[in-house]
Amino acid sequence: MEFVVGTAIALVALGVSWAAFVWQKRGGSFKRLHYTAYYELLMLQRGEEAIDSLISGPISVNLEPSGRRLALPMVFELRLANTGKAPILQSDFASPLTIRFGSHCNFVGGSMEVNRGSIAEFFGEDPFELGDGCLRIKPFLMNAGDEVTLSGILNGPVDDDGIEVSGRIAGVETFSRLKPKGTGIRLTAQVRSMLFERMEDWPGIGRIQAKAIVMRKFLPLDEIAPGATEGHISTRVNGTPVHDMHVAAFTLEAVSGGTTDAAQGSITFETTESTLVNNEVELDGVKLSEQRARHLISWSAKKVTIRTGRIRYGQNLVVRFITEGGMEDLRVTRMPSCITDVQIMRMKIIEDPLGRNLLEMQPRFLLFSQRAHRKFNTGMPRLKNLSRRTREFTRKILHGD
Repeated sequence: MEFVVGTAIALVALGVSWAAFVWQKRGGSFKRLHYTAYYELLMLQRGEEAIDSLISGPISVNLEPSGRRLALPMVFELRLANTGKAPILQSDFASPLTIRFGSHCNFVGGSMEVNRGSIAEFFGEDPFELGDGCLRIKPFLMNAGDEVTLSGILNGPVDDDGIEVSGRIAGVETFSRLKPKGTGIRLTAQVRSMLFERMEDWPGIGRIQAKAIVMRKFLPLDEIAPGATEGHISTRVNGTPVHDMHVAAFTLEAVSGGTTDAAQGSITFETTESTLVNNEVELDGVKLSEQRARHLISWSAKKVTIRTGRIRYGQNLVVRFITEGGMEDLRVTRMPSCITDVQIMRMKIIEDPLGRNLLEMQPRFLLFSQRAHRKFNTGMPRLKNLSRRTREFTRKILHGD
């Protein structure tokens, strides 16, 4: 009996191995193409207010040297790879390969990288054509293992279906979109005291609880937006270019009662390496006019003073600045007795957000021949189920479970 069972298992395993061998052998000639695409809003802050600030000001992203303002700047990265065993020839293309962004989204600039050789060897001269909401690539040779990465700036919202690739290629007939495992940008928050080196030395909360938060306004252009370092892209506030733009917010909350001398009850923050560009002041969630704001704060390009003595119990004051530079040297130069500590939080981007999301995408067949598509969706599931049942049967025989 054991001999019969062992022989049956061996025959099943041999059949599965033979089927897999035939599958691989036939698949060796299949033309197969993968693509992954990911995009993000260039601004780190999200929500309606952030979008409104791009559309109506004061924040803007501009193309240089024309100064053209982008309504909704997006950054994207798309990777295209020949994962089959056969080359895709220029003669295989019946039409250009089309990268479609959206009906209201246009490609405004970018760069291309290849994993071997030069771009000219891949595409020749003048390979791209701009269309409404899309970018077309003229027919080109793509050998097995070749990869092309396109990154750059878009203007306008990407369609709900995301960035899609389409075209007519001989032997490549099935197109579908690949979704990443997760979207968004990962940030890490680093919190420390501006006055005390060790956490165990942090004192109790005084009458006014003070905090500072610093984060980038945009994704790092030098890494993502091609040509940014050469001045092809600028970020502006009220029409004035501001490099390395950050947001610095100072929050002061009166958590207990008590009195403070209004003339002396002030806290002052200073920086030498960065510049304070403009600000807005909110009291209990209501944006204050410039005149009312001057009652609570005074500021210059390198210094801001907040009059804590004028903050009543239960009130929450937020002073938000656009800065040029990350204010790494920010320090407290004056502090009233009603504040016992100031904690600062810095938001840092973890890794390259575009490349990270591309790496997290699950590999799939995206573009491949009709025969490969049929085999993959009919034959392979049966082989997988047969292999699974064989393993379960073997486990029952060997372990009795």
